[in-house]
Amino acid sequence: TLFARANLDHVGFGCVMGTFLSGPQSRRGFDDLRPAVHEISGVQMLTGNGEWIYRPVSNPANLQVSSFQDSNPRGFGLVQREREPNAFVDDDQRFELRPSVWMEPLGEWGPGSVQLIEIPSESELNDNIISYWRPRQPIAAGSETTIAYRQAWCWQPPERPPLATATRLRQGRGSQARRRRFLVDFTGDRLGDPALVAAIRANVTATPGTIQNLRLWPYPERRSMRVAFEVDPGSETLSELRLVLDAGGQPVSETLLNRWTW
Repeated sequence: TLFARANLDHVGFGCVMGTFLSGPQSRRGFDDLRPAVHEISGVQMLTGNGEWIYRPVSNPANLQVSSFQDSNPRGFGLVQREREPNAFVDDDQRFELRPSVWMEPLGEWGPGSVQLIEIPSESELNDNIISYWRPRQPIAAGSETTIAYRQAWCWQPPERPPLATATRLRQGRGSQARRRRFLVDFTGDRLGDPALVAAIRANVTATPGTIQNLRLWPYPERRSMRVAFEVDPGSETLSELRLVLDAGGQPVSETLLNRWTW
């Protein structure tokens, strides 16, 4: 319960922090013998209307603040999805064993947004990734606000999407000029059904920008699917990406969001 002594325009509930220095989706030219250095992979959300969203985090060159609008969220948190020791090759830190942290709101939180702050960092000692819930309405001086939630420190969130999840994102130079190429691997039991896989389409958008050279590689024997595409931003310097797999108009995967800056 919060008793406001002053007008509060920006309040954060369920705050959690973690480290992301480098990984396949964000390297920034670090000279490090380890292929990846991070204790979290991204922020996962279960919205009030039941949509599962995953947003990989990065170590940007400049401060990045993202806001994911929602009403009565059902869960959110910072998660570590990379569990292979060889992804890090770090026998001291053992980043593959770091827990995910999941926030489960109790009761109705109303409208607001999950805030994601990505702070440029040169050291793995810095908790440079911050996530929390920000109510839309400011809190007035003299008011009383009660909010409750459960916090789970876990190998994976206690609630899991009944959908394919994005297990790895990679990006690199595209085929032309300012284009950027992305590879996304989705994994899930339903991707082992050849009949369903044949009907899957990838819905990808870039705002602003255009999608080029979209390709899908299904691997039913691995219960996975790889999606490759390029983003052409034109003259823009920032693009918001959105990707979801669907079949017959129904989602087969969680919604992957990503921001790329040039």
